[in-house]
Amino acid sequence: MARNDGSLLITNATLIDGTGAAPVRDTAILVEGERIAYAGTGTRLGARSAARTIDATGMTVIPGLIDTHIHSTFDSDMRVYLKNGVTTIRFAGLNQDAVVTLRDRIARGEIPGPRIYSCGPMLDKTPPAYPKWTSPVNTPAEAKATARRLLAEDKVEALLVTQQITPDLMRPIVETAHEFGRPVVGQIWYTDGREAAEIGIDQLDNSSRIFASREYPKERLLTYRSIPERLLLLARAWTTVDWDLTRPIMEAMVRRSVSYCPTLVVLQNQAGVGREALEADEDYRTMYGEKELAEWAAFVRYMQGSASPEERGIKARAAEVLTEWMRRFRAMGGDIVLGTDMQFGGIVIHRELKNLEATGMSPLEVITAATGASARAMRVADSLGTVRAGMLADLVVLRRDPLRDLGAARDIAHVIKGGTIVQV
Repeated sequence: MARNDGSLLITNATLIDGTGAAPVRDTAILVEGERIAYAGTGTRLGARSAARTIDATGMTVIPGLIDTHIHSTFDSDMRVYLKNGVTTIRFAGLNQDAVVTLRDRIARGEIPGPRIYSCGPMLDKTPPAYPKWTSPVNTPAEAKATARRLLAEDKVEALLVTQQITPDLMRPIVETAHEFGRPVVGQIWYTDGREAAEIGIDQLDNSSRIFASREYPKERLLTYRSIPERLLLLARAWTTVDWDLTRPIMEAMVRRSVSYCPTLVVLQNQAGVGREALEADEDYRTMYGEKELAEWAAFVRYMQGSASPEERGIKARAAEVLTEWMRRFRAMGGDIVLGTDMQFGGIVIHRELKNLEATGMSPLEVITAATGASARAMRVADSLGTVRAGMLADLVVLRRDPLRDLGAARDIAHVIKGGTIVQV
């Protein structure tokens, strides 16, 4: 579980603070209670001390990582998240009762786990693709009323609009969320990224229609009859993307400050990329039981059906084109944030860091995307995502420099959540 040692002082560390600023060497980070009391050069700390001191000579401190898009509520996933430096997660479409139950168990100390935020259930038209995780909305009035109920009564921290939500349904949802100061996330299909950006959506994720293809126009993309068919249509369309038609969508997203969360690991997993590495991972082999593995296998079958080698190849090529989209989006000034959208998130999130690096982002930019930028997208940047006085003390102490090798983000000496050194 976790051990509370009172105040904590980390000395002689190199600090990457999550803002995108250059690292600072020989720093001191003083934690009092749940929050950071000081973060800066050690020489300016003065005579302040703490009940416990960590000498981080040769080590690097970063903010706790943030996964903005998950679904799994397994105890094992919560443990693996913390073990791998992920101190905050956000559920992107789930039964809210399950989220509240899990959050309460973590708060009571029954299991170790990260901070939990939630978008509540998905908002989609009837019939929804994921009935267990969805609150259907079919008219603008119903959309507004459901959004208000989720925000005012269920206290969700964001809203999630999905596949069949059209502009007339999206508008009242966005307006209502913004009244409450909450963001709206989209996995949209009937509405494209340009339309959503102009309405005011805050973030778009993985399977959203953020591209255009002459071979696969909107009318053709709406002909799917199942989730596997839609995902294959998505992959085929990505491999035929028209960059001239796609650019206005990207420009609108950049102009309206719409973040993008690619969860590229999911598309790669559908293509068979990375599966062997995942299954060989020590945490995968030692921290998950038969129930978790069986549920994951069933979910993959539900999402993919029986994909042929040809179809997996199409999805692999789609992942490459999406990587190019991300590269162009970043060059235009767009913000990328971090998410996994799959079980074993604490493991695969580190592969997603490398995926972001493959778009041309520097390791410093990748860490910023996984911390400060993700906190801003979630509208929690006043307390999470960066290392400075007054912030919640969610920190990861790394044995090596992640700016030399992002793999160092998993070479962890200590995970600290809310000022407490976590034992998983």
